[in-house]
Amino acid sequence: MGAALLYKQLFIYLIPFNFLIGEYNVGLQYRYTDDWAVDVNFGYVADIEGSFTSNVYEEILKSGTFYYSGPFIKASLLSVIPRGPNPLRTDYNQVEIGYKLLSYEHLDFEDESDPGKLFNLSERMQAVNLSWKAGYNIIPRSNFEMNGFLGFGMQIRFKNTHVNSFGYYYNSDLFIVNDQIRSTQVVPLFHAGIKIGLKALEKKE
Repeated sequence: MGAALLYKQLFIYLIPFNFLIGEYNVGLQYRYTDDWAVDVNFGYVADIEGSFTSNVYEEILKSGTFYYSGPFIKASLLSVIPRGPNPLRTDYNQVEIGYKLLSYEHLDFEDESDPGKLFNLSERMQAVNLSWKAGYNIIPRSNFEMNGFLGFGMQIRFKNTHVNSFGYYYNSDLFIVNDQIRSTQVVPLFHAGIKIGLKALEKKE
């Protein structure tokens, strides 16, 4: 008779909680063997500075920068072994490389050392990250799946900042008008989220 269904090879998903912080995304995951899959997640980071969401986030976590906008792409390799042979009994482990190209134009920033004095900046930032994530299938179904993940990583940010002007007749010893400032920053990352999507392309034997 017909071959038995092992799994659906293609998983098309969203990470919906990221929408709350302006990261609109869609992902495609292809399981090319019983134990291995590749994943691409891409989308756009929107400027949500001053929104209700960004204000709540900044009040609760005392951090957050929401004035950047631009595209991103993340590529991953996954080891898919349900309740695998590891202490965490994960359903998958994921190694991810990501790239973002973000920018903002003509924003005013206050001089922290001398409140009330402003400088206006534009910035272009390229960010590259390497991360590890561990995931669990929360609702596995034949055509639908919800899974959750936790992880951590490191991100390198390459910034090119342009000083446009000063406010309040302000001159600075640190910033020069029309100056280009290049800097590199390394920051730790913490990942937590839920993937929700549909499965397709039956794998049979």
